[in-house]
Amino acid sequence: MKYAALNWTFSLAKVYFFFASIMVVICAFITPPGQTPDEKPHFARGLLLSEGKIVGQRLSPMISGGMLPSNFSPGYTGFDNLPFQPTRRASPAALDAIRDVHWNKELSFVGFPNIVIYAPFTYIPSAVTIWVARHTRMTVLQTSYAVRLVNGFLTVFLCTAGIALARRGALFLAVIASMPMTMALAASCSQDGILIGLSILTASILTRFNRWTDISLRNWILLSVLFAVLAVSKPPLLMCALIPVAFMFDRKKLLAFLPFALGFIFVGVWSRIGIKPVKIQFLPDVGVSDSGQVHWVLTHITSIPGLAVRTLEQNGYGYVTQWVGVLGWLDTPLPHSFYHLAFITVLLAVVVSFSSFRSREVVLPTRLTSLLTVLSTLAAAGVVFLSLYVIWTKVGDPVVDGVQGRYFLPIVPFLSLLFPQLKLGGRISPYLPLHQVAVVAIAAYWFVDALTIVNVLSARYW
Repeated sequence: MKYAALNWTFSLAKVYFFFASIMVVICAFITPPGQTPDEKPHFARGLLLSEGKIVGQRLSPMISGGMLPSNFSPGYTGFDNLPFQPTRRASPAALDAIRDVHWNKELSFVGFPNIVIYAPFTYIPSAVTIWVARHTRMTVLQTSYAVRLVNGFLTVFLCTAGIALARRGALFLAVIASMPMTMALAASCSQDGILIGLSILTASILTRFNRWTDISLRNWILLSVLFAVLAVSKPPLLMCALIPVAFMFDRKKLLAFLPFALGFIFVGVWSRIGIKPVKIQFLPDVGVSDSGQVHWVLTHITSIPGLAVRTLEQNGYGYVTQWVGVLGWLDTPLPHSFYHLAFITVLLAVVVSFSSFRSREVVLPTRLTSLLTVLSTLAAAGVVFLSLYVIWTKVGDPVVDGVQGRYFLPIVPFLSLLFPQLKLGGRISPYLPLHQVAVVAIAAYWFVDALTIVNVLSARYW
């Protein structure tokens, strides 16, 4: 019986790895170059890091980026006319035109101001892949596909590890890790897939803690470093670094805040050395002003609730569908029936995760853990809206611009801490029959997930 339980403990992770690997390959090869959000600038960020340059360069108050091989842009164009033009298809001729463009040593300036400010940690896999590709004489196009595959399989590995380790909400984490949006971002040159994978892994480590867990100093420091990397990569995630306080506060109050403190230090240092030298004002011609917006917020505090309500009323459904998946350059929606299926799957994952609430074989979260989890995730989501309101929205505008549903994918995994803790990692439920049925059901969902991605991307681009 123990052997059977152990076998099922890892089966969810194994089944996820199988289907997620297929979906990553599908997204990597069917999606034309540059057809995920900001993929070309993300590729440029990894390329800059492969050149040994961590911080970019600002040429003027309106232009920032970095010095890159001069054939980077010619070797990565040909599909710029596709975004937001659903009637246009990818041209095999355009692919052939850039197929033989190799890297050169001559450098020229390339602007990518919205991405050059990002910290380098989650771009290291991309940079290493680019460095190897350039030294093995791969073309620019081949390099971009290599980066997609490396990022994709690294994301799948991180998510698989998180699902296998999780003792709370493993099914919930698996559903998030398999969203079409997660898979599309993973199989791109963006850092977002790796960031989601790190978030799921970090959340799964936290799910192994409870009020009686003996946490060593070494493990606490490792956890703090993970939160610091998450925070410096996406500053709103700094709010989630307050959640671990619930597991250490009764033992060592000062040490309890180490994940948040280290994350705060990482964000502060990078803001000073990596963002300030290259940051420019976005969209000043349409009335966007960082300082002006901050002043408006501070002088109109009472307007914030109305701003939040209007934003959610106008864009809430779009955030939810983008969180599930709007593929391509956010211009390729999935069938409405799949969104319904995804919402039902998330709901069932929550119900199944809570179903063991009355079992004696689980450990319930403390009130402090639940409170910090809810408040921290809400605060992280709020910081997303606030930051986009400051840097992308016209001063005093009644609705926040620039927010996308994918920004919340790294935040949601931490909600798994609200579920009861199981004694065995990787289990969906302490009841073996329910665990088995859930694994079969989620496998069927993933089959539909993969089939939907194939059909949607093929119909959109080819």
